[in-house]
Amino acid sequence: MKIVPTTKNHKRQDGLAAIIMLLLLALVFGFIIANMNTLSGLHNDVKRIEQRQIRRINPVTPPASTNSPTAQAVK
Repeated sequence: MKIVPTTKNHKRQDGLAAIIMLLLLALVFGFIIANMNTLSGLHNDVKRIEQRQIRRINPVTPPASTNSPTAQAVK
């Protein structure tokens, strides 16, 4: 009875495992990039909302017109 070494089968399994790991790694990196883009968009939204609230709380008053009398020291 002759036993044939199975090194060929192990090499295929090792190669398939490496390909699967690379695909999973690529998938994880894809999720990381998508989350970073989403977080960047949310950060911009929060900044915009904060600026709107600041403008609403502290409204800009127009400067006094030049026709109004100036304050003078009383003697």
